[in-house]
Amino acid sequence: MAKTLAQVYKNIVRCKICGNLKSINSNCICLSKKYDQICVVENIADMWVIESTGIFKGHYHILGGTLPSFENKNNENGLLIDSLINRVKKNSVKEVILATSASIEGETTSHYISDSLKDAKVKITRLAKGVPVGGEIEFLDDGTLFSAFKNRKPVANG
Repeated sequence: MAKTLAQVYKNIVRCKICGNLKSINSNCICLSKKYDQICVVENIADMWVIESTGIFKGHYHILGGTLPSFENKNNENGLLIDSLINRVKKNSVKEVILATSASIEGETTSHYISDSLKDAKVKITRLAKGVPVGGEIEFLDDGTLFSAFKNRKPVANG
């Protein structure tokens, strides 16, 4: 079993374009077909969670982490942000969905990406934040309540 795991480790690499895992001897899924949407996530686990819901049918871009909120943002620390910008420009992507965490680092990363893509003529959206389905108001933290109030939407009048 150890030999098999070692062999898998040798043959699986991170795609330099989209950040997903691929076999060392094959092309990545990001090169296989045209796509209108890219969902940007921090890590592979985030992609798997979104993929398991069946909600999103586009391509993913896995950054490999987030930008620190307190350092110079020009130092991307190995994140695939430049690759994302190139993908958007080369592939005529219509929408980039920012699905980073609601942490300070996730927000910093989303703002940086959004600023970097402002001239790309692409729709940039962010996952909604606020009260979770089944959430009780009395148990929510201040940040979640603030976001829920800030991002509220009108209700259709009956």
